[in-house]
Formats: sequence, structure tokens, C-alpha cells
Amino acid sequence: MNIFSHIKEQISILDAIGSYVTLKKAGLYYKGSCPFHHEKTASFTVSPHKEIFYCFGCHAGGDVISFISRIEQCSQLEAAKLLADRYQIQIPESTFTLDSKSPDKRKHYFLVNELVTQWCHELLLKSPAVLRYLHDRGIDKTCISTFKLGYFPEGPSAIKSLLHYVSEHQVLANDLFDAHIIHKGKASVYSPFEQRVIFPIADHIGHYSGFGGRIYKNQDTRAKYYNSQENEFFNKGSLLYGLHLAKETMQKKNAVFLVEGYTDCIAMVQHGYKNTVASLGTACTIEHLKLLSRFIEQIYVLYDGDAAGQQAILRLTELCWQVNLEMKIIQLPKGEDPASYLKKEINIDPLIKEAKDIFSFFVESIGTNFKDQSLNQKLQTTRKIIGLIGKIKDTIKQDILLQEAAKILAIPYQTLKDNLYENRSSSIQTEQKRQFQIEIIPDKIVDEELKLEKKILSAILSNVSLFRAENRQYLYHMLPTTYVTILTKLEEVLQKNPHYTIAELFELLNEQEKQIASQAVFSSEDSTEKDSFEHLVKQLQKKNWKTIVHNIKSKLEMAKNQGDTQKLTELIQEFATLKQMMLEKE
Repeated sequence: MNIFSHIKEQISILDAIGSYVTLKKAGLYYKGSCPFHHEKTASFTVSPHKEIFYCFGCHAGGDVISFISRIEQCSQLEAAKLLADRYQIQIPESTFTLDSKSPDKRKHYFLVNELVTQWCHELLLKSPAVLRYLHDRGIDKTCISTFKLGYFPEGPSAIKSLLHYVSEHQVLANDLFDAHIIHKGKASVYSPFEQRVIFPIADHIGHYSGFGGRIYKNQDTRAKYYNSQENEFFNKGSLLYGLHLAKETMQKKNAVFLVEGYTDCIAMVQHGYKNTVASLGTACTIEHLKLLSRFIEQIYVLYDGDAAGQQAILRLTELCWQVNLEMKIIQLPKGEDPASYLKKEINIDPLIKEAKDIFSFFVESIGTNFKDQSLNQKLQTTRKIIGLIGKIKDTIKQDILLQEAAKILAIPYQTLKDNLYENRSSSIQTEQKRQFQIEIIPDKIVDEELKLEKKILSAILSNVSLFRAENRQYLYHMLPTTYVTILTKLEEVLQKNPHYTIAELFELLNEQEKQIASQAVFSSEDSTEKDSFEHLVKQLQKKNWKTIVHNIKSKLEMAKNQGDTQKLTELIQEFATLKQMMLEKE
């Protein structure tokens, strides 16, 4: 038994998915709104008996491991281990077959960071001066615990204490060097995090992968912040502080607040805005936005009211059109950041109500002092605004922004609109056309072309007795490659257990195959009878007979040219068998 089978035997798919999605009983199944795309009518379906799920809207499907892997954006193995941790399932060593070939470097790295996090947190709770500093910054005990804030003391005794602490968990000094927690100096070992408040940084699953350290003494002349060095497990451009804590609330509210720093994030959470994340002292990247778009549709940006903060927002405008996000700007007064503002105000609800669409904010900001610009600057500003508006797919939004731009720039609306259509990038038109051809048209065609094949696969998975030895060879010739792969794996399962379950089959399927199989299972609530199935097979034969004859003739010609008499005999016999089956069904 592997780790996936072991995990699935211990938990209910309803319990696991129910912690993310509100499910209501609907006949044999449970239904809810799909967490993978946003919909008005619930089409996400879970079968507690078959232990699988399927969404009729976005076609996501699979078992509980697939669900966790998809919603937590992690590998299948990470999903299994996450479930094991969450439900306190003991994993026998023998189940870790996927890890047996090489040491789990990733797991060990996260362990090192978790131990350092715990050590720093325990020391913070014993450091009155640092606790007083955090209290003065408005951070309460609950948030200190929730965010596992810590403190790294100064000197050799602190390093010695840390080494002793981690050694109790089979972590060595070299592991701390490799994680860049401690460094070798000319005379002794030291840490760049010494005498700093520690902000542990976790990935979206909750694995601690790095640290941010902030000075807290007024006389400390070092850089205010020091972050862990980037490595294969810690990349600031793809990590967001607090995401592992915020994602559940984010999904419930379908929105997130994006701030610039650790303390801003903590202040927001402390004041009730639990769906808040922060970039790690770097500009927000397209990777950040893509990560957020997996969880929500709407994002509120709260950057500092200074010039740098405004410029950061303008840069976001260039990125947000690339992802499916509605972005709004909450404008803070100059000189304020979220943490300082919340210390003065009870909440930011009034500012949220006044939040501006990012494109409107962009047009207003970039058009400031337009009258005082040179002719060349005016042309550049106008083209920049038109170029950005041209990237928006919604034509109504385009018109609204063109009207706003016309007022701000004092340029006739029609002039801007004409220029928009004349100068729209041909590359964007080509890309939109390509996406339409690839993503929309083929899907429609494939659905129509494979309607019969889908019914046959659905019938077999719902009533496995239909998958008899005499029709397998024929079906393997007629069905699409992926369907054949699924049936081949089904045949493998049936050889071991004639009374198979869909869960056993899913053990052998990859994610694409699970999705197709889930759709097939949910497409047929009633078991197909033998006569109905034979009728479907007959239709399939008629649809594909010309293709069969053509393929076998091609193989016969090849075997003849190669002088392969044995292959010729096999192909002739295969053709005769298929022809006889065809005649029998007439």
C-alpha cells in the first residue's frame, strides 16, 4: 500500500472537501460552489460513496488527494502529507515508496526553518524589551502567536543555544549553514538575524521557508530589514507573507488585501481583515498575482501613501491585465501606512467603499500635471494610457476609461477612441485570435466528436460488467488514447480485484485521467444495461469502421514490405475477428 491509499482509507472526502466548500446533499451526491472557478449556480459535485469529486463547470475532477493538491497548489505527495498532518494520521515507513530513492531535501529544509521559528518564538516570549517594542508597534499577544513572531539574541551563547536546540531533532550545524541561518566569520560563527525581531515566512501550504528580521533598537545603524537569502525553496518573487493564514478567509470573501510589509499585514489581521497578505519587501510580481488569482477574483491594494507606494501601484497596473483579477486601490493619506493608519482609526471600511478601480487610478495618476508637460511628454503619456486601455477585453470598461482619460487630458473622446483602434497592437489581436481558436473552438468540437465515446466510458465505469473480454480489443481500437489508457488500467485493477472500486482505479490514474474518469462517472447516475451498451458499441463501430480498415491496411502493407509473415498473419486474424464482431452486431 502506498501513502495515497493509506491516507484515503483514513479520511472521508466529504470531511476534507467540506472544510473548503459548503456542501449540501442533493440525492446521492453533495453539491456546492466550485472553489476552482467562480460561478452563480453550484456545479461542484462530490460522491461520498465513490470518494471522488467533479465540477460540471470547469471540469476539475479526481479524488481527495487531487482536490487538496489543486486547492493548495502543491504536489500530490505534499497533499497527502498535508492531510496526514491535518488529520493526525500515522504514516507507516513502508508507505513512503515515493521518497525511498533519494533523501527528502525539501522536507529537511522546512524542518530546519520550523525549528528555528520555534526557537526564536520561545526566546521572544522571554524577552520583555522586545515584547515591549512589539506592543508599542500595536501588535498584540494573539498576533505574536498566530504569526509565530520571534527574536534572535546576540552573541556566541545564542548560537550555541540554537545548535543545542536543533540537535535534539537530528539537525546539524551544517544544516543551519546551508539554510543561511548562521554564517562563518573570521573569528567565530554569527547570524545576520542577531538582535532582530524575526518574522517567519511560510509558503502558501504553511511550510516555513525563510525569515525576515527587523532591527528594534533605535541606536542600531544596520539596515532596517534583513531577509533570508534566496534558494530553491525560498523565492521572494513567488512568496506572499501571511498567505497560508489568509487563504481560507480569502476564498470565503473572494477578495484579498495586498500590503507592502510584515507589520502592515499583521496590523490588518489584528483589526479583523484576516484576508491580508504582504509582498516580501519587493515589488509585487506577476507570479504573486497569478498565485492570488488561484484563490480570489478581487484584490484591494493598500500601499503607503508616499511617492514610492504610488509608483508601486502604477507598476501593478501594467501587470494586472495579464491575470483574471479585479484590482482596486485603497488610497491612504500621505505619510500613512496601513499599520499607522489603523492605530488612529477603528477600521478602513470607509476607505474600502471609496476604493478606485486600478485603471481609473492609473489614468488619474499618470495624467496629473498633463497641462504642464512638453508636447513630447504629452504624446508619450497619451499613448501609454491608450496602450493600457487597449489591453482591457471589456469594451464597456474601455469606453468608461476613455471618457475619463478624455476629461483629464482635455482630448476629445472620439480622438482617443480612433487612436485606440488604429494603434492596437497586432500582436494582441493575434494572441486573442489564437486563444479563441485554441481554447474555445476545439473544446466545442471535441465535446461533440467524443459524445459517443464519453457515453461508452461512462457506462463501463458505472457498470464494469459491460467491459467484457470479447469487446475489449475492439474498444481499444476505437476509443481515444486517454480513454484506452484508463480502460487498460481498469483491466489491471480487475485482474487483482473483480469487485473493484473507483478509488482503486484512481490509484493508477494521472491527474488528466482522473479528471476524465470523474466526468464519466458523474455523467451517468444510472447503471447502463447490456442492450443499451451494445447499441452504443454498434454506433461506435459504424463511426470508426473506415478508420479501422484504413489502419489495418496500412499495417498490412508495412508488414508485407518488411517481409514479416508472422505480423501479416496476426493482422489478417485481427481484421477477421473485428469484421466478425461487426457482422454479429448487425
